[in-house]
Amino acid sequence: MFFSLVIAPWIDLSIKAGHLAFEAQALMGLRLFRMATGAVPPLAEAQRMIPEKVSALNDARALVAKGGLSDRTAGKVVALYRGRVKAIKNRLSKSPRVSQH
Repeated sequence: MFFSLVIAPWIDLSIKAGHLAFEAQALMGLRLFRMATGAVPPLAEAQRMIPEKVSALNDARALVAKGGLSDRTAGKVVALYRGRVKAIKNRLSKSPRVSQH
């Protein structure tokens, strides 16, 4: 019973955090590839990264301030970041190629 009530939520959180790490790494590769091939304007994309990160951090801080330190709050933070990573991946995946004239 101890395992299911105390340990299981943290195992689930660890798995989701691992997924986030993999997805974020894949996103970095996609972003660099799209910038290197000219599919997205490199300077604009580089300048876009900082506000995206600051916005996600502020939203995560708000979740922690509201929910305190718990496995549920941590799960919400991981879900927030996974959602942001997915949105950026979707945006980069459908970006048309920029012409190099």
